[in-house]
Amino acid sequence: MLFWLSGLAVALLTGVAVSVYLWWVRRRKDEIAAGLHALSGLRWREFSRLVLTALERRGMAVVAAGPDETRDPRGIFPLTLRGQRWLLSCKHGSAYRIGAASVEELASSVRLGNAAGGILATEGQLEQEGRIAAQSHNIEVLDGPRLWDELAPLVEPDLRQQIVGHAAARAKRHIAIGWLGSVAVGALVATALANSGLGVEDPAAPATPVPAPASSAAPAANPVAVYREPTEAELEEQRMAVSRALSGTPGVVRGVWQTRLTLVVDYQGDETGIWSRICQQVELYPALRTVRVQLNPPAGSKEPVRWRQCKTI
Repeated sequence: MLFWLSGLAVALLTGVAVSVYLWWVRRRKDEIAAGLHALSGLRWREFSRLVLTALERRGMAVVAAGPDETRDPRGIFPLTLRGQRWLLSCKHGSAYRIGAASVEELASSVRLGNAAGGILATEGQLEQEGRIAAQSHNIEVLDGPRLWDELAPLVEPDLRQQIVGHAAARAKRHIAIGWLGSVAVGALVATALANSGLGVEDPAAPATPVPAPASSAAPAANPVAVYREPTEAELEEQRMAVSRALSGTPGVVRGVWQTRLTLVVDYQGDETGIWSRICQQVELYPALRTVRVQLNPPAGSKEPVRWRQCKTI
């Protein structure tokens, strides 16, 4: 009876630990990831307006800018806070991995504009050298969880509720699976403890003959290659490799990742011949074969924008 109580204790402890992690840690990460993905689907102007509204809630005031600044996605937004001038730069797109160069660019604008500091907002990620540069130049970085915490109250209620509800439903589903696994672990522990206490052989039972060892070992089977899902860091490297390869592909002007699952390609010439070259680069990486490719025709062309996939599931 004691071993069943031990198994029950193991199942309860494991289930509680898994539930706490999935609800308080993993659910939060899923909510942030879904929120940033939704923000990346906005236009640059809409994204910048959300960031400006969030900063106004802090007490900052937006200084009226010229028409060129409001239309240029690389524009700098001047702000004021308690009589001091600040500059805001928005890097729109979840595929951004910002290094020191973008931070130094904003820092240069801060110095030239005689501003107290700068704010860099992006759905992407700031690399370590970028964070070091930001700290040395009094530049606040809004990325990842910090950006979502600032903008979440400003997102449309229906969309925000959908994001929160999806993350909660996913967490509940995984918690249920976790409890099933915990029960299985508890049963295995109880069975192992029970067998360890009943492992005495019956002296009257005939001894089980031990088979003689084989004269020669069977040849080892040929190893089979097993596909392994790449990590998020590996996926990002693969996306960057595709962008670099496309930049040197004939007929392709550029290839950039709008989201984790959408590749935007600007091309010149005949789409039919260029499409095979695009897929040749994308299909080098199994995890990217089913991404959506947005084909933007040359400027002035009457061809429409197309969305295609090299491979379908």
